[in-house]
Amino acid sequence: MSPSKDEKPKYEALRSAGLLLAIPTLLIVSPLVGFFIGMATDRWLKTRMVFSIIGLVLGFAAGGRETWRIVKRVQDEEKESKRP
Repeated sequence: MSPSKDEKPKYEALRSAGLLLAIPTLLIVSPLVGFFIGMATDRWLKTRMVFSIIGLVLGFAAGGRETWRIVKRVQDEEKESKRP
């Protein structure tokens, strides 16, 4: 059973809200994952925080990139839904 025309905008709004609520999680988790992978690499190679810092920077870059993609997707969906 497919949603009626009245229910469709409600689901679109919920989907957009869900995508936008994922952004804070991405911005927190991505750098942490990069840092911990870098820390594990530092321990394995016996280096001093080199890969931890690299992992942290790459984590921030990945989080920013995914955030940009989510925002772009939500904007495209809103443009598409406003078309007649």
